[in-house]
Amino acid sequence: MRRGKEYLLRAEAMERRIDAALQKVELFRSLAQRITAKLDQEQVSHSRNVSANEDAIIQLMEAEEQLKQLCAEYGNIVSEITAVLAALENREDERLLSDVFLKHHSLEQIAAREHVTKSCMYKRCDRAIDELEKMIN
Repeated sequence: MRRGKEYLLRAEAMERRIDAALQKVELFRSLAQRITAKLDQEQVSHSRNVSANEDAIIQLMEAEEQLKQLCAEYGNIVSEITAVLAALENREDERLLSDVFLKHHSLEQIAAREHVTKSCMYKRCDRAIDELEKMIN
């Protein structure tokens, strides 16, 4: 894979990690809500995990902290990428790469918006990535 494209795809990879962390938070939140606290000291079953509620809450807090860290890291990556894109000489290249890699617009959508062919848009994107690679090398 080209180095410029790999550089831009870091934001997408971080988004996938955030999605996984969100699913984890939802799972632990659901688990913590399903487990009820024991109200008396009498233990009904010796095999029952009496600290399940505390464990679920701790796991939820850890998952929320991990999510918070991932979101901060994502913000840093997006800020870095936008700063590099802003340094491109051609504003159209900046907008194109931002639309494709940060806003997740397809090249077909962008081609329709710009009233050009898909092949033209693919060539523009390749040229923009070439310019980006020159900058980050």
